Amino acid sequence: IMGTTDMHQYIMPYDYMGDKPNESIGLAKVFTLIEQVRNENPNTLLFDTGDFIQGSLVGDYEADVNPLKGFDFQTIVRAYNYIGYDAVSVGNHDVTDFGLEFFDRAKSNSIFPWVSANIRLADDPKGFLTDPYVILDREVDGIPIKVAVIGFTPPQIMSWGRRHLEGNVFTQTIVEQAQKFIPVLEDQADLVIAVAHTGISTDEITSYDAQENAAYYLAQVEGIDAMILGHQHSHFPGDFADIEGIENDKGLIYGVPTVLPGSWGSHLGVIDLKLAYDWDTGEWEVLDGSANLVPVTDEVITHPLLAELVADKHEATIEYVRTPIGWTDTEITSYFSRIMDNPVTQIINEAQIWWAEREFAGSEYEWLPVLSAAAPFIAGRQGPSYFTHVQGDISIGSITDIYIYPNTVYVAKLNGEQIKDWLEAAASNFNQIDPSSAEPQHVVNYDFREYNFDVIEGIEYVYDITKPSGQRLVSATFEGNPLDESMEFLVVTNNYRGSGGGNFPHVADNVVLATTEINREAIIKYIQYIGEVDPVPTNNWKILPVDTPGPLLYRSSPEGAGYIERNAIRGIEFLEVDEAGWGIYEVNLVELYEYLEESTLQEVN
Repeated sequence: IMGTTDMHQYIMPYDYMGDKPNESIGLAKVFTLIEQVRNENPNTLLFDTGDFIQGSLVGDYEADVNPLKGFDFQTIVRAYNYIGYDAVSVGNHDVTDFGLEFFDRAKSNSIFPWVSANIRLADDPKGFLTDPYVILDREVDGIPIKVAVIGFTPPQIMSWGRRHLEGNVFTQTIVEQAQKFIPVLEDQADLVIAVAHTGISTDEITSYDAQENAAYYLAQVEGIDAMILGHQHSHFPGDFADIEGIENDKGLIYGVPTVLPGSWGSHLGVIDLKLAYDWDTGEWEVLDGSANLVPVTDEVITHPLLAELVADKHEATIEYVRTPIGWTDTEITSYFSRIMDNPVTQIINEAQIWWAEREFAGSEYEWLPVLSAAAPFIAGRQGPSYFTHVQGDISIGSITDIYIYPNTVYVAKLNGEQIKDWLEAAASNFNQIDPSSAEPQHVVNYDFREYNFDVIEGIEYVYDITKPSGQRLVSATFEGNPLDESMEFLVVTNNYRGSGGGNFPHVADNVVLATTEINREAIIKYIQYIGEVDPVPTNNWKILPVDTPGPLLYRSSPEGAGYIERNAIRGIEFLEVDEAGWGIYEVNLVELYEYLEESTLQEVN
């Protein structure tokens, strides 16, 4: 049983944002691995857990730049048809980003079935957006076998994609639906495989994260023989060690063989099930099972037939990527964006404030101060090379390197207390530091996704990371005055946050403008208007100095070492490159705070 996930339109081994090859990703390379497994094993199945029709600039090109028309359909669907997938589940990005019409175009042109058992139709509550499951009739050594394949999708899509989904569909929780369907499937099939766009969380089952990443509890629903997961862009077997119920060496979660095969075509998940057929009862029995991941490396060749199939769209996308926008002398990087203010969130916030001031001119909200929230979207989630770095010519590809998601602009009206709650939620970015510990401590909680670390421009604030989560904001001011309930602001954000994404307080309930203007378009217009941009960080947020006996550490790209040197940044020292390729840095929060204070004064002067 083979599985892929979160392909995000990365068909070729190419980094469209950086406009350069990347030999560690791509469906065209995964296809080579798939054919190897098929050649070595007579009985195979192939599944994908979704998030494949959106993602790279190929997806943007087909959805927005040169939209598909008539009977055209997505290039990656054509590729999946050619490869011969047996079934796919619905990922959140498949329906939340470009809408149901774009999704329907993909579904209606797929020769494989789509499945999701927890997305129902609003106008027919007994109906589903896709089949909840399918039963595949196959043979093993000439003996018939029925394989039930059930799909699941994060229920939070109703928040993340509200503008497309509200009034059209509704969702139910993953485990709830599994408990309903799995016993039925056990009666109808010999094997039950969960193809689930969900990751692994050991939080309480009712928590936001565990309902989004439900596989730990899904595995405990009796009757599932194998699971293929997704959504988290993580790896299993590999990650999630030392957790009760998880056996990394065999790839088992509560005894269920499971794969979570990364993203962008970085890995092929392979599950081996040993089966026995009872001639007396006519039933199949699973004797044993294990799972592993096969990585895409430089040595894996790009499948020539798939490369030929997608060549025209690949070349057209590269041409689009190279469209010039403007210029910057500033190194726009995200290397240290999770411990200090940085040029990436700076340019996003400057552009969003510029956009909003023009949008609200002459309106009832014209008198309100405009703030802007942005996160460092590309800051290590995919590994040590996954960081923004733009300098010199700014192209369309550069803008995507700064702002990877096709979000749209939302604006909320919030008071000072509500903004403080927002900042507290973002402060989960940090680990709680023990000021008395002589042991090494990492400053950042790497399990907290960087796209949830919002930086709000237009105010000044300080975090104390020796405090527990929820108590870290020690100062927040606007023009020197502490934020309070009497102050009102417009805050520019995106549809993800404005629809409840990340479970941030207050934002979704106080949206005053929900647009179809793509945030990237606002940034492009701003840069075209300015011509040459210089997004020097205002250093409006800082970490309160703490002096610990042991070292404070931070991991980033090794390229950050040169950035520190070129910009004479104090308080961050490069130590080494670890076995996984991460640059490890020691952080002196006292020196860093002093450096940021001095830099702010120099900028003002």
